[in-house]
Amino acid sequence: MRAGFLAAIAALPSLTLGAADPKLLESCQDCHGANGITTAQDVPTIAGVSAVVGSDALKAYKAKARPCPKVNYKRGDTKREGDMCTVAKDFTDAQIADLTAYFAGKPYGALKQPSDAAKAAAGKQIHDRDCKKCHSNGGKDPADDAGILAGQPVTWMKATLAAFKKGSIDQPKNMKSVTGKLSDADIEALAQYYASEQ
Repeated sequence: MRAGFLAAIAALPSLTLGAADPKLLESCQDCHGANGITTAQDVPTIAGVSAVVGSDALKAYKAKARPCPKVNYKRGDTKREGDMCTVAKDFTDAQIADLTAYFAGKPYGALKQPSDAAKAAAGKQIHDRDCKKCHSNGGKDPADDAGILAGQPVTWMKATLAAFKKGSIDQPKNMKSVTGKLSDADIEALAQYYASEQ
């Protein structure tokens, strides 16, 4: 009986978790980089980001509940533009689960980029005061389920923090109370701090 049960389970393809569609993976990597590690300033690294955070983001893009700026592809026809709302609009829940599980299983890699030491020091003070309760270890811990901030591109980080400040991205109440009061200088400082956290 046990052998029959195991054979029946093995015959169910829907139980293969993390079996992301290779064409979708290739499309993700055309912008986010090989294995989801960015080399660009306008898209984040998605490797190592928890499946919870990745899934929430993709579902928000699918619902057009987050800003979706146009960016150029980084591989192939680099004149081609895309945006996350268009990318995610036809994703099924299963595809979202598979994609986010796949990238969550990849090791994170910080973008090597310069940072302004004085601004990074000011950003660390803001982080320690307002952000570290949820974004521990300098924003490096994917287990927080709050997104990896350390080593993300400065340009992308500034645009994302500005969108949080404006309320264009859904966020927990305690985060909204922090992001809503950020000045442009605070956003710059935080972006420089996270860039310095390699």
